[in-house]
Amino acid sequence: MGTAAQEMPGLPEREELRRAHKVRLVTEEEDGTGVDRLPDGVYGFTYSAGTHDAPLFQKSGYHAFEIHKDPGGEVWLIGWVSEGDARMIRESEGGTVHLRPAPQDSATISAALPMSRVARVKEHSAHVTGALEVWLGPA
Repeated sequence: MGTAAQEMPGLPEREELRRAHKVRLVTEEEDGTGVDRLPDGVYGFTYSAGTHDAPLFQKSGYHAFEIHKDPGGEVWLIGWVSEGDARMIRESEGGTVHLRPAPQDSATISAALPMSRVARVKEHSAHVTGALEVWLGPA
């Protein structure tokens, strides 16, 4: 039997971000509700990352992204990026980053992108890139 960290890649980083954002998992009653209609202070998983009404679910699936809606109502897209993309995010530059739903290949740094900075998202293909292409505006 595997440990929780083996079952969900990046679990320690996810838990740290959940604590920082002060979020709890969506309840059974909230499961499948769009993030725009959920109360503040929740998180869940979605395949519709980057949409304003992404439905959040309790269970994560293959290539599902984690979304946080913090107590102030800010929505965050959680994922993993390369060192170069992490540097661009930290330095508050605008530009394109490639966000993966879990640590993979060179994407080993956890990232929380506020949707207020997301200018555009290009649909990703798990079979082609495994990453979501996100255009960020400056912070």
